[in-house]
This record gives sequence, structure tokens and C-alpha cells, in this order.
Amino acid sequence: MEPEEGPVAFIDMEFGHVYGTHRKIVMPIEVGVVTYDPVADCAAFVGRTFAHDLEVEIWRSSTDNLGRRTGVMTTVANPGQGTGGLPYDPRFRLNRAGWREARAAAASSFADLALFMDALCARHDPAAFTFFARSMECRALDRAGFDLGPYACTDLQREVGAALGMKNFLSLDRAGCIIGFGKGAGAIRSKHYRYPVPDRYSPFLSPHRAVGDAARIFLLAREFYASRESFLEEAEAYFSVCDGTSACPRA
Repeated sequence: MEPEEGPVAFIDMEFGHVYGTHRKIVMPIEVGVVTYDPVADCAAFVGRTFAHDLEVEIWRSSTDNLGRRTGVMTTVANPGQGTGGLPYDPRFRLNRAGWREARAAAASSFADLALFMDALCARHDPAAFTFFARSMECRALDRAGFDLGPYACTDLQREVGAALGMKNFLSLDRAGCIIGFGKGAGAIRSKHYRYPVPDRYSPFLSPHRAVGDAARIFLLAREFYASRESFLEEAEAYFSVCDGTSACPRA
């Protein structure tokens, strides 16, 4: 359902599997939030990178110009050293000391997430949280000890998919194409909305960065809730273009 009145926090997290643990240890490495005040019609941006000095696997989908997944790319990054795009070797394994360090870093990352959420709520006092495919984020918040119980929570992926009658889940990449998401000149924009972004967050507005994906979720919600029929028409036009270029299931 449409979020309640009051500030709404649109939240995204990026996760990394600790390199060499065979995806058995996962930790949040970025969190991004857009908090929207519907009374003032203004958006506030906040984000954080959890910069622990260890290597993590980054699994990201590659897409075409219509947002359709064409494959999955796996690289290695070290958030603490600010390095990324390192080669991935699936045979690599951590030794026993490496596993201890990985568990400690993961625990610290979840503790950092708890501090971030406490500060967010103290400053922006959201009445609700909106996610896009909420399962990993909700599990991470639960592990961090942050209680979502007092808040209204929405999974926008499920709501949009249900409205479109989709059998498969709509990806955020494809949703961004439907709404015409764009960035630049100090702002984010969709087909009907534009909001300024502080300069410090402009470098983080790319897809698959936490602040950038939170921005896409926010503008998707604005387009979807403000004019449902218009959004559905634009989605049908988008799928028609997909169908005209290649076989394109609604996924």
C-alpha cells in the first residue's frame, strides 16, 4: 500500500561476500537512504561506506540499454583501502586466521550499520521505510539489532510487480528505465520529478551504489504512487519496446 503520511526513508544496502569464504560470510559494505518529507516535498540524502580492510566479492549484474540483465560480473574490492575491480579467483580460500579476521570484520560492519540507523532515525525521524526486494536488508537490520517493528514497511518491488501482473520480479535496473531515471547537474530526475542532490553525494548516484539505488527506489515510488495509471501505461510501452527488440520476459 502507499506509505503513510510523514517522512519516508527509502533505503538500499550493498553487500560483499568476504573473499575466500565461499560466500559463507556476508557483510554490508554500503548503505544509502533518501528520506522524503511529503509535506515540504523535499528529499534528504545520507549514506555511508563501511570501510573495513579486507577483500570482499562484488557480484553485480551487467545490463543492456533497456536494463535487461545480460550476465553477472564478479570482482574483488577492499573497502578499507578504497580499491575495486580486482580479479576474482573462485579457487581462493582463506586460512584459519583469515576466517577469524573475516568474522570480526563482519561483526564490526553490522555494528556500524546499527549506529548508522540510530543516527538516521534521530535526525530524520522516519515514519516508514521503503525497500526494493527487502529480504537481505531486513535480515541485515535484524542482525544489527535494529527493530523495524515500530515502522510501516513497504517492499516496492512486490507492489509494482503486482500492479503490473508480473510472474517474475521486476529488477531495479528495468524499473529505472521505465521511469526514465537520470542524474546530473546536481540533481536526480525521472519523467515527472526532479530533486537536488548535495554535491558530496553526486559521485555515488550510479546504479548499484547504495545512494544511487536508494534514489532510484525513491523516484520509482514517486512515479508509481502519484499516478498509477500513467505509470502502468509507461511500463506497457517499455515492455512493448523490449518485445520488439528480442524475447523479453517480464523479469
